[in-house]
Amino acid sequence: MSSRSFVASLALVLAATLVWAAPAAATSFAKGAIIIPMDNTYQGKGILKAYGLLYQLLLKDVPVHWVIKVKKKVTDADFKVAATDLNTSAAIPPHGYRGGPFVIQVAHAAKAKTIIKAWQVKNKVTVHLAAAGFIGRTGRLLTAAPSIAVIADKNGHVAFKYRNAAGIPDRVGSAWPAKKDKTGKYTGYADVHGISAIAGPTTTSHKDGALFRPSGSPAYCQVMTMHWGVKEVVKEVIEEYRAFLQFPTHMFAECQAVNAVENMGLFLTTKGFDIDNKLSGKYAFLNSDTPFAQMDGGFKVLNGSEKAYTLKAGSKFWDADIVMIKDATTAAAVRTVWMTGYYQGKCKIREGASVCANPVGKISYLGGHEYKTAVPISKEVGTQGTRLFLNSLFEASCASEEGQPHLIVSLTGPAWTTTGLATYTVQVINAGHGPALDAQFSYPLPTGAKFVSASTGGKLAGGKVIWKAKDLN
Repeated sequence: MSSRSFVASLALVLAATLVWAAPAAATSFAKGAIIIPMDNTYQGKGILKAYGLLYQLLLKDVPVHWVIKVKKKVTDADFKVAATDLNTSAAIPPHGYRGGPFVIQVAHAAKAKTIIKAWQVKNKVTVHLAAAGFIGRTGRLLTAAPSIAVIADKNGHVAFKYRNAAGIPDRVGSAWPAKKDKTGKYTGYADVHGISAIAGPTTTSHKDGALFRPSGSPAYCQVMTMHWGVKEVVKEVIEEYRAFLQFPTHMFAECQAVNAVENMGLFLTTKGFDIDNKLSGKYAFLNSDTPFAQMDGGFKVLNGSEKAYTLKAGSKFWDADIVMIKDATTAAAVRTVWMTGYYQGKCKIREGASVCANPVGKISYLGGHEYKTAVPISKEVGTQGTRLFLNSLFEASCASEEGQPHLIVSLTGPAWTTTGLATYTVQVINAGHGPALDAQFSYPLPTGAKFVSASTGGKLAGGKVIWKAKDLN
């Protein structure tokens, strides 16, 4: 790649960042844009596998817009347009797409169609093509498939069940264990880690556990614990979580793990929670224009020793807008079921028109234990919790444009030389929020020039000087 084309590529990356920086602004989609419905009308039996398709698209570098109407109620349509079915070419009359549909711009449609058709061979997922142009609000621009660690807390099988139902594999492309391991260790799975592995060998460093690389950069986009006993909580694991959440990452906890994590870490509250299982069976849906809250159809909490949470006396949320589902008969912050917020309120979950200036992580807590995976959700409302879990996988900043690395490269040195020898300095800066992992940089040798040497391990190969910079935070 020439220096001129390299600079042009950087300009495009920065421009994309500026576009994302106004997520509440309207985005125009042309005729032929790809729509992955996320409502019960057109994605009944394919609702979970639609997330698996989303993962494959992001894995192959197809950017996806999560289109969500601003200030919506949970039942509102996010946009309305006529379409055709990608698989059958059947005409779809103007439809109000609900539940936060995923949309791919026409510029990426050709590549996306190849991925979609391969997915549809084995998975019943509905995909439409817009029959006309339309406008929708990009609630998130998704750009990266999330890497996910599961804590072996003897209930990791719950996370495996959810992810297998969606068809989301581990980092090497393998399905997760299909059965519960009585030891809870799940040995042989690279992304499953025990409590001691997360804690690391010392308590003096909070970045020496399995959630981190040797450079101190996070090894994963997300970590999840599904039912970690309150009496088993380990302080050093909480401190490793805290260090992990200083990056644009995400942590998910369900059922008893919520109390185990929050009451020691105080990530979303100032003094913690009390368990409050006296649910009325009626639910209030709040902040429905946030990606975490996207759903269509009914909801109910399933099983579990912890179904809902009420703030302890004197406690408060760092950010008051993080609750998305609560008991409909209670006051605010009482019997909360589903909530998500940035670490200690460093940013507000209702970001409006600006990106979080602090590259901190998000935390999600879900009451109830082991939701169903049966579809359609219109008949199996116990599966809605699984959908909320899947929302959290992709809403994380590390899966979105906001949490990616953005590299800026500059070259300084003389324009000409009278001695035949010139020294140049290449500077690389990561101006983004996310770390650049295993980074490698190259600069072309000018025509007619001969390479003498390069510092910091630079080597000549194929007419380019190449540096391996490892991880850049």
